[in-house]
Formats: sequence, C-alpha cells, structure tokens
Amino acid sequence: MAPPRPVPPLSSWLEELLSSSALPVAGFGTLVVAAALYLTGLISEGAAAALLALLVATALALFMIRPALAGSIDPTTRGVAVLIALAAGLLCAVSAVSSVAPGTPLVQGEVQRVGDRVELPAGALGAASGLRLLVHAPLPSGGTPVVEFRFTGGATPLSGQVERTVSYSRVGRGGRAAVAHDHNEVWVHGALGAGATALTLERIDGLVAGPLAVSVYGEWISPLVLWLVSLAVLALAAVWEARLHGKHFAALAGMALAYGLLVNGNATPSAAIGTSLGAILLGALGGALAGGLLAMLARLLPWNPVALVETPCGKNGKTRV
Repeated sequence: MAPPRPVPPLSSWLEELLSSSALPVAGFGTLVVAAALYLTGLISEGAAAALLALLVATALALFMIRPALAGSIDPTTRGVAVLIALAAGLLCAVSAVSSVAPGTPLVQGEVQRVGDRVELPAGALGAASGLRLLVHAPLPSGGTPVVEFRFTGGATPLSGQVERTVSYSRVGRGGRAAVAHDHNEVWVHGALGAGATALTLERIDGLVAGPLAVSVYGEWISPLVLWLVSLAVLALAAVWEARLHGKHFAALAGMALAYGLLVNGNATPSAAIGTSLGAILLGALGGALAGGLLAMLARLLPWNPVALVETPCGKNGKTRV
C-alpha cells in the first residue's frame, strides 16, 4: 500500500480554521461593525454593501477550497480546485463591489432638457473598452412616476428608466398600507462612439423634480461578458466536483457567482443594502440549484474526469472512483 500523501502545512491550517468557530465569529463581527458604521453615518450605504460583498465572496471561496484540502486529493486536483474557488470569489466580489462602490467617476454633469450635454474630455475613458453611466433622477412627490431617458454619443443609444413602485404591507389584522419605493438611480451600460466628445440627452419622458445627475465610469467588462465568464467558471466547477467527490463544490460556486450577478444587475450606491441582503437569499437558492444541476449533468458525461484516491486496493494501492 502506498503511503498517504503528506498534507501541506497551509492546508492543515486552513482545515483547522474552517472547522473552528473562529471564521463564523469573525464574519458575524465584521457584519456588526459594518452595520454600526453605516447606521452611525460613518460610512456610506455603498461602502457597507461592499464590505458585505467581500465577506460573502471570501467565505464562499474558503468553503469551496475545503474539500480540496483532504490528503486523498492529488496536488493537481487540489491546485485547480483552489484556482476555481479564487475565480468564483473574485468574480463575486468584483461584480458586487463595482456596482455598490464604483469609486470616483471620470466625469460628472447634470442634464434636464433635450440637447443638454455632459462633456467628455479627450481620453477620459483611458484603455477601458466601454462606459457605464450612473443616472440619478429626483422624482416628484406623490403618484407612481416613470421616467425614461436616452443619451446619444455612445456606439448605440444609451437608454434607461427610473420609477416609483408601490407595494402593500399588512397593518393590524385586516388593514393594508401602501409603501412607496423610489428606484430613482440606475446603471446604463454601453460603449463610447467613435469620435464622441460628449453625451447628449436626446429624449426624456416623464416628470422629474430636478435635473438628472450623470456620473460616467469606465467599464472593463460588460454585463454580457460577465455572465458568460461566470457560467464558464460554474461549468468548470461542476466538472471538477467529481474529482473532489461531491462536497457541494459547484453549489458553493453557484451561490458566489449568483450573488455577484444579482448585486451587479440590481444594486446602485444609494440602493445597495436591501438589494445585497436579498441577493444573499436569492443567490443561495438559485446558485445552489444551478450548481447542483450542472454537477449532476457533469457526472453523466462520458469524459467526466475522476480522481485517484489512495486506498489499499491493487498492486499500486490506487483505484479510480
């Protein structure tokens, strides 16, 4: 029988960390500190949501790595598993943080009437392949206004919509109360047109209580590419789960990627906490389901890879499972 593979010191340390109560306590403490700083006004809503995103990404990536720490896992399988976990965690963090805490805009301006412009200095976007606009529109009081707008100056028109929606909550035993929700800030994605030096408000439909505030940011990866890369990482995690003998590797990857995509597609700096908390629940349910289904399909494929596990079987002490 072949001697068991030695477990690297780092793997032993990580296994002890993940098995102890230190990680949950540290995570809960981080949440409490972030909540306290936000409630006292010391940090913005976007910054608090960014801390939450980093915590979620780190925790899920660490738990993805855990099954690869077993001594029965060969170094190649362990190394690739760690890379997949890091990719899922990085995508989760980058997707979420870029929406809730985008940093300093390249250009800011206000527009109110058709023809108003936001000037773009030459080379403002640098080497970025695209741009995204954070548009904030003050909505009038009362009613359920819907405001649609469109800018020219991009490779294609840049369109968006803000609105107020109403939901109803139960009050007492038989009463219902209307609750208004202002969705008055939105991300608009696109690319700068060739030779464009400004973004021009081409159309605005609906009532606003003031000018639209426009912040321009560079964008290195479009939402479509982000989705495609995330799906590729999830598919690789599903295939690699067989080499790790299950352990919910793909489900955890799906949870991380789903959380990042949900926050990226729905959150803004001023509407970050609620969306981020909701993404934890929806990402956990949807991401785990997607990862589990892909892992199940991957196990049915004829080319599905298998790991070599050291057991007292055969002459060389190794058998395929």
